[in-house]
Amino acid sequence: MSKADQIVASNSRVSRGKQGFLGQRGRIALLALTTLLMLFVFFTQPDVRATLATWTSLISG
Repeated sequence: MSKADQIVASNSRVSRGKQGFLGQRGRIALLALTTLLMLFVFFTQPDVRATLATWTSLISG
């Protein structure tokens, strides 16, 4: 095996674990933050708040 083949083989092993821009923890963190932002925006809308208030008053009696 030539020196170039050894370099290619070792580089492919090292880079296999890290694909793309973010790792596993980064993707989970980005997904969690995006979900929290969407929930915040959704639940701060006046129509949604009024609907939730109506539903909770129906449930609580």
